[in-house]
Amino acid sequence: MSAWESGLWIWLSGLLFAVIHSVVASHTCKQWAYAHGLHEPHYRLLYSVFALITTGLWTFFVHQLPDVPFYQTDGLIWMVMVSLQVLGVIVALAAFQPIDGLVFLGLRKANEGTDPFVVSGIYRWLRHPMYVGAMLILLAMPEQTQNGFHFALVICVYFIIGSRFEETRMLREHPDYANYQASVSAFIPWSKKR
Repeated sequence: MSAWESGLWIWLSGLLFAVIHSVVASHTCKQWAYAHGLHEPHYRLLYSVFALITTGLWTFFVHQLPDVPFYQTDGLIWMVMVSLQVLGVIVALAAFQPIDGLVFLGLRKANEGTDPFVVSGIYRWLRHPMYVGAMLILLAMPEQTQNGFHFALVICVYFIIGSRFEETRMLREHPDYANYQASVSAFIPWSKKR
């Protein structure tokens, strides 16, 4: 199998991964589960476990594919890339600061709806700081293989598209989210808001 074929398999498996995760996270799937006796926060807990297992399986699959080096940095460029990754870690950690971790994991029921609406901390500047942090970490790898680059791109595309589904759900559950959406940038602080 060539590196080109490996890249194709990563994109195809990534599409399957994204569709499965989006369906399982959908309002329709949640309503079906609730109608069959599964209640919030148990659904969120099962989703978290499911997401962890399927992400691990997909990552394992990608690492089994034939791979070749793509690029390697050094000097100033290496320092810039590592600095961007550190920034990504800081942004991702800041995203968890105002969130109740037990609610996020499904170990406790949220006080308001199924998806809490948070506007404090880093959420004052970014609507999707968890995604931003992860994308910085993935895209600023100072050393990368072709498979790793494809994998990073697939995840970033999934985050961008998935954020739209997430926002549709938030608009349905929280009417005030529209004002927040209009005034806070999705991925780049102080950029055009929508």
